[in-house]
Amino acid sequence: MTADAGAIFSRGEVLGGMPARRASTLLYAIEGRTALVAAQARRAMARFETPRTTAEHEQEFLRALADGRDLPVATTIQELDRHADRWAGLVPAEPALQAEILRRIVEKYGLPVQATGVRTALGAADPAVEAAYLERTGTSLGKVGLEPLPLRERWRWWRAAASRRLESLPPFWMAFVLTLTETVGGGVLALPIAFAGFGPVGATVLLIVFGVLNVLTLAALVESITRDGEMRYGDAFLGRLIGDYLGRLGLAISVPALMLFDVVGFSVALIGFGTTVGGVTGLPSAVWAAALFVVVAGILWRGTVNATVAVAVAVGSINLFLLIVISAIAFANARPDAFAGAGSGLTLDASVLELVFGVALVAYFGHTSAGHAAKVVLARDPSGRHLLSGNIAAMLTAMVIYIVFVLVVTGAVGSQALAGYHGTALTPLAQQVGPSIDVLGTIYIVLGVGLSAVHLGLGMYNQMADVVAATPLGRRVSDTAQGSGRIVDYAVRAAPLAAIFVVVEVLLARGSISFTEPLNVVGTLTLPLLGGVFPMLILVAARRRGERLPGRVLGPLGTPLVAVIIGGIFLFGVLVFGVWIWDGLLERVAAIVVAGAIVALAVVSWQRGAFRPRTNVEYRVELGPPDHGVLSIVSDGHGVPSAVDLDETTGRRHETVGELVINAPNRLRSITVDLPAGVAPELRLWVHAIGPDGRSTSTPTDVRIHEGSDEEGVVAVGERTHSIRLRGGDETARLTISVAPGQAST
Repeated sequence: MTADAGAIFSRGEVLGGMPARRASTLLYAIEGRTALVAAQARRAMARFETPRTTAEHEQEFLRALADGRDLPVATTIQELDRHADRWAGLVPAEPALQAEILRRIVEKYGLPVQATGVRTALGAADPAVEAAYLERTGTSLGKVGLEPLPLRERWRWWRAAASRRLESLPPFWMAFVLTLTETVGGGVLALPIAFAGFGPVGATVLLIVFGVLNVLTLAALVESITRDGEMRYGDAFLGRLIGDYLGRLGLAISVPALMLFDVVGFSVALIGFGTTVGGVTGLPSAVWAAALFVVVAGILWRGTVNATVAVAVAVGSINLFLLIVISAIAFANARPDAFAGAGSGLTLDASVLELVFGVALVAYFGHTSAGHAAKVVLARDPSGRHLLSGNIAAMLTAMVIYIVFVLVVTGAVGSQALAGYHGTALTPLAQQVGPSIDVLGTIYIVLGVGLSAVHLGLGMYNQMADVVAATPLGRRVSDTAQGSGRIVDYAVRAAPLAAIFVVVEVLLARGSISFTEPLNVVGTLTLPLLGGVFPMLILVAARRRGERLPGRVLGPLGTPLVAVIIGGIFLFGVLVFGVWIWDGLLERVAAIVVAGAIVALAVVSWQRGAFRPRTNVEYRVELGPPDHGVLSIVSDGHGVPSAVDLDETTGRRHETVGELVINAPNRLRSITVDLPAGVAPELRLWVHAIGPDGRSTSTPTDVRIHEGSDEEGVVAVGERTHSIRLRGGDETARLTISVAPGQAST
């Protein structure tokens, strides 16, 4: 700090000198970073985002910042306080400048005593800052914000405090709550209907079998995410994980599978909402389905929905509480003869088995939820230990909830009344128990099924943006939309949802569609891939090619034999439906095609080297404060102790490590890594920086490679990663990563 850094601004400086402009510029930068981080937080649990739409949101902010114009989203004092740790590094320790920024914040937002984050980030407790503020305003900082707040502001501060507490859960409980609350959703309302043909023993055994299978596949996916570097940052999605490990074929299969799941899921949400609320109010189901569609259409026009971690936890917890209360009421009204007519154990009758497979897979499908939870949890638990244990505990808890719910609802309603019912299990339960179920069930439907419709609708709406951009016809439509205004673009992207709505309305009016049957079809055709085969194949690949080392694994799970057994179970299930259970030609053909896709995916992935070991050398700078660098060397899924020489402005030092933390990356000039003989010859280089917002930014650099007695070659590592092929065998390889002082931390 210079000698005059703490001096008070002169009148000329305040009227237009450099310090005044610095304060204005800094406050704008603080507001910009806060708005961007807050917008990312609102989409933290957004199942409907795609890489394209995420980039569009961020580019909108960046363009506004570059042009110096108003930000797309207004910032509040609560957001400035909540994310103060993200922007504190922008402010230099200059009391006069800090005091001026505080003065401007007080004038623009107010500074109540609750804003402890803002006060701390700007050094309000520093006597020099207090003196500078008093000199500028004639008011002591200690007296600012003492006046009572209006009711609306008190509510905002209470909500911000509650959100902070929810988002500060320990990593295990964060993983547990997020995965459990997003897994247990509308699908549970179809389980009593699907299992109505079984007795209590048969239903319990099957739910345990499906639960254990999904625990294993979920654990496989979580470990794969933990081993993947890019999934930790905000720009990676499940589709990219599949594409990175299984190639274009895996991505080509996953995209239509996810789209089909969203299409049928949106249809089922309209059906479930319409039939349940219609049963309570006496109005036609089609009316309530139309009401839900209008709400979704309005949100589509707005373009986003608040999907923060706190909102996900709060809404999911309310739904779980409602489900427990409904189960308790059903248990109190259970009858001994309720299972009369159902089998006393397991049965192989095709008519009874038809609904079980797909519906159970839908109910247990929490795999995409685990992907969203990972980005939140891994930021605080990089080893992934708590992410894995939290997800396993969540799936086991869901299994218990499903068993209890199926047994008590069947006990209260009766298996004969549930078998073949077209709506959700709540309506016949309310008819048996009374209006209390109507009230609780309606709230559950609105929060669970209604919000699911919103997420699925936004998912298809955003996926249509990718479709429009990927085809020549779509690009022409997009150009027309830009010339004709937003309405044309909205109409094109919302067209599939409108078509689905029309079909559902017609079928509801005819009474020829049910809540359970579409779930069974989509579950049978898509989830053996998305929730069964994909996780196992990805794990086999990740254990050989991943960049990170997890702190906890289920050892045998990633072996080829176990992957074949678990994948074979899902393949067998699809084949059974295609050959034996389903009668319709279209359904049989679809099942056979899915089975063929499973086999083709495994064979082609193996042929194209998806399971071939890889060596990963990663250098990343994690921007603080304080900044620190991390060098890691991983080959064939294991850390590789290597000789590492660091050339720093203060001298040279030598280490032999598999991972090295560099506390002063701004002093680093180059890193030399001597890879031992025998490492996997496929080499992946990744040099990047992790910003305060958790995003990865590639750092272009040159890497000199020297193998054996050959002369050095130089490769340029640019955007994202760079892959090369070493000779391998008995020869060692030396890599020298050039890092100019401060380069990686700019």
